[in-house]
Amino acid sequence: MFRFLAKSALATVIWKRYRRPIVSTLILFISYFFIAMVHGDYVSWATTTAEHQHLWISFVLKWLALIGVTLLYYWYNSRAIAHIDKQDETEAERHTSKKSRRPQTPPPESDAPDPFAAIRQKDKLRSRADVAMAQHKQNHKP
Repeated sequence: MFRFLAKSALATVIWKRYRRPIVSTLILFISYFFIAMVHGDYVSWATTTAEHQHLWISFVLKWLALIGVTLLYYWYNSRAIAHIDKQDETEAERHTSKKSRRPQTPPPESDAPDPFAAIRQKDKLRSRADVAMAQHKQNHKP
């Protein structure tokens, strides 16, 4: 049951995010098939009726159609990718704007004494581990 839900959720996420490229790729392949089918029908008709005069035009039109459909596919998908990136940016902006809505604390006044001034003036800061190791070395000297 959980496996089915996980697969369904994954498929839904993929479909929502990549619906435009998936559908456009399907349309591209169907277009290729349709162009090849129409061209094949014309070539078989031309060979059957011995009409070979304009056969070269059908090949030129076939390749122009294939190139045109492919260019249209790349143009459409580049817009789809830009659209997805734009959605990601607006989502990120929305996420960061939520964080920036928190009330910000005002910076400390310069008149108040700085409790960390002594720490900031030290040349080297030592952690608890450094202090414990130094004490251990002093206690276990031969």
